[in-house]
Amino acid sequence: LFNCCASALSADVVVCGGGIAGTSVAYHLAERGKKVFLFERDRIGSGGATGLAAGQVTAPMHWQDPTKQYMAKRSIDLYHEIASASNFRKILLDSEISLRRMYSRSILYNEGAELVDDASEMLYRWPFLRTDDIKLALVSPNDLFLDPVGLCNAFAERAKEMGTLTADALLGVKIFENSSVQEVIVGEDNRIKCVDTGAGLIETANFVDAAGIWCGHIPVRNLSTTTFRIAVYPAMYTYLNTQKIPSMNVSDQTPIFTHVDDKIFIKPTAGNTYCGGFSEEQAKPLSLPDENDFKWTIPPPDWDAFYPSLSKLLSRCECLGSVGHGNLVGGPEAYTSDKNPVVGETAQVDGYYVAGGLSGQGLALAGGMGEALADVICNKVPKVDMSRMEVTRFIPLHSSPQYLLERVPEVAGMLFTNSYEYHQFRTARNLRTAPIFQLLKNKGAVFGEIMSYERPLWYTKQSDRDNFYKGQYKLIGKPEWFDRVEKEYEACRERVGLIDMSSFSKFDIFGPDVVELLQRLCSADVDEPVGSTVYSGMQNQNGGYVTDCTLSRLSHNHYFVVAPTYQQLRLQRWVNKWINEWKYKATCQDVTGLYTALDIVGPASRYLMQDVTGYPMTSSNFPTFRVKEMNIGIATGIRVISVSHCGELGCVIYIPSEVAQNVYERLVDSGEEYSLKHVGYYALRQLRIEKFYVYWGQDIGPLVTPLECGRAFRVNFSKDFIGREALLRQKETGIRKRFVQVLVGNHDLEIDPWPQGGEVIFRNGVPAGRTTSAAYGFTLECQVCIGYIENQDSYLTADYINRADYEIEIAGKRFPVQVNLHSPTLPMISSEHPMHYRPTQ
Repeated sequence: LFNCCASALSADVVVCGGGIAGTSVAYHLAERGKKVFLFERDRIGSGGATGLAAGQVTAPMHWQDPTKQYMAKRSIDLYHEIASASNFRKILLDSEISLRRMYSRSILYNEGAELVDDASEMLYRWPFLRTDDIKLALVSPNDLFLDPVGLCNAFAERAKEMGTLTADALLGVKIFENSSVQEVIVGEDNRIKCVDTGAGLIETANFVDAAGIWCGHIPVRNLSTTTFRIAVYPAMYTYLNTQKIPSMNVSDQTPIFTHVDDKIFIKPTAGNTYCGGFSEEQAKPLSLPDENDFKWTIPPPDWDAFYPSLSKLLSRCECLGSVGHGNLVGGPEAYTSDKNPVVGETAQVDGYYVAGGLSGQGLALAGGMGEALADVICNKVPKVDMSRMEVTRFIPLHSSPQYLLERVPEVAGMLFTNSYEYHQFRTARNLRTAPIFQLLKNKGAVFGEIMSYERPLWYTKQSDRDNFYKGQYKLIGKPEWFDRVEKEYEACRERVGLIDMSSFSKFDIFGPDVVELLQRLCSADVDEPVGSTVYSGMQNQNGGYVTDCTLSRLSHNHYFVVAPTYQQLRLQRWVNKWINEWKYKATCQDVTGLYTALDIVGPASRYLMQDVTGYPMTSSNFPTFRVKEMNIGIATGIRVISVSHCGELGCVIYIPSEVAQNVYERLVDSGEEYSLKHVGYYALRQLRIEKFYVYWGQDIGPLVTPLECGRAFRVNFSKDFIGREALLRQKETGIRKRFVQVLVGNHDLEIDPWPQGGEVIFRNGVPAGRTTSAAYGFTLECQVCIGYIENQDSYLTADYINRADYEIEIAGKRFPVQVNLHSPTLPMISSEHPMHYRPTQ
């Protein structure tokens, strides 16, 4: 192995990349007292996408995702702070339902936004534009327009100024310009050992890859796996920098104009005009270089590709046609397949961190992102839920160049699109499927993807309907699937439904020390008899959820663990981390693709299962939270777990994928007697939200504890586990946040906007929380949301929550709501519903 002990240089962290991401990370690490070396192959802020950026920074309300809202708020605050101490240039700036939703979100951050629906007022603000066809404008006073190169240099200077002289070394940031990182060298323990750079070898245990379009392409020596890739890919973006618009009323204070439908922007200043657009045709991906000589070939800006945007700009701002010839500025930006950055420690190498894939949002998010990554490197839990941005949300196939090549142009063209939780991409689909995919398709399944896994959302009788759902359903009035999902919901409540849940992550964890390992990782007691299933969280050091999962004990030293789809790589990495650190004899094996999972839900589920297995499925023989290996017909080795994940009677059967088609056909044939119906994820969502079942990744995550979401009864405080001390402190002092169920009143399904998650909850007229997920409750006959009430001034009590009047605001309209700490008891055909199966207590 390579020996770097002779190196004269050492650092706590080496950062590769002097753009906005790298300088932000370095700044925040210096703030935390770390010794940082930052390498930039060119000049700070000049070598990549940052140097070519137009300089627009959008306010928090523009984002649907709460994490991006926090990062945007942190970035704007930080840029103001740095600008006051530096001299880089910063200018403050002053589809209808989408704009109204943004306006509602602005309340949380006191942004002072305005909705303008008067044509004369619009003309006054933008006298150079045609506004006669614009119905509504949203004016954001917190948007910024800044000099990105100046910002990077200000970050760098502030970071260097933070250096302090200790007995051992000078802490802070040392910057190496025109000096590149040549190679990252890994030690025997699969951890970063040193970095080979233009300044020589640097000993370090932590490396941050903020190299923009080169992210993931820095050579790694002694890698235990065959390839090392990060799931990002570059595509071109283009904008026009031209002369000042000939208007007397244009100044640096003139607001940026962004047209969300046409996907164009115009920023006039006293000296220049910046304008551009984002379209799929314009965002051409770069050609993949030769692996042996990896160099991106960056094409010149393409006027032909820019023409569709230019045509829309000239139609909106006719006087643009009379200004002098401008410069078409173009460059590559690194995008991910879901439009979220990749941040955090990689699964392949310990100590290798990533800050990339900014997807055109770098300036807006970099301040908050740098803070979060610095916390991770310093072994702290970030102040914001990073689950949707963690690099380990992607599995290796997501870094396939061809997959990214097909998806990235669509992502780049959506920069101005305010997509919601249920948005579905059009490109690079049909990648991961269950073995019974074609059979479900024949039954009318309309598929949506999660982590590239196609799963039925609902079933249609329209033979000409595209089986792949694309885009997002309308935000006002009943969506196209409403009546079909209602029938699927009724089947699960009154008869029996079949739901494909194969996308869930699945693991076999086994070995001599497996019980001791899982007892320390899980907050629940998992040392139950063989044949038991336990629902548990795995907590972080602050008591928040790393994941939630079911653990089924197959034998004395063998557990079958099922977790959310997004956990396929990160849960295995989390478990393996502690196996290595605690030196346990145990193995965590990913078996996601080996099993097809079918959820059999409804009051007739036991009768159907008894028919196909020949096993007496009574409540005494097979109660809830049990696991048993069974045969179905001629197929063997099927793991049956009596948990339905939605609060209804039922079980999930995990079928070896090689016999999945045989078992599925037998279930469908036998199910005819009980009017079995195929059911999609939308119906499952309605069921679980109505029963107040919170899901990891949508409702709960690293910043939510069991005490805050009503699951303290599942925690065993008599044993040791990660996060126990934090939960005991919280149990003693009280909580400041509590998850609640929200029933929306006075809502018209046909004409009112529907909740999507992220709506502000008002307590006695004051913002007190927000929703996290929403669905229509067919039994409760109203819109139902899950969300949380928060009070940072004092600890929450049931009395505080119950003794108040509540409303939520959906797209600018207030609705009265009823807030519940527990879901109302719903009438059930089956009488079997033990208390321990309730989601909250």
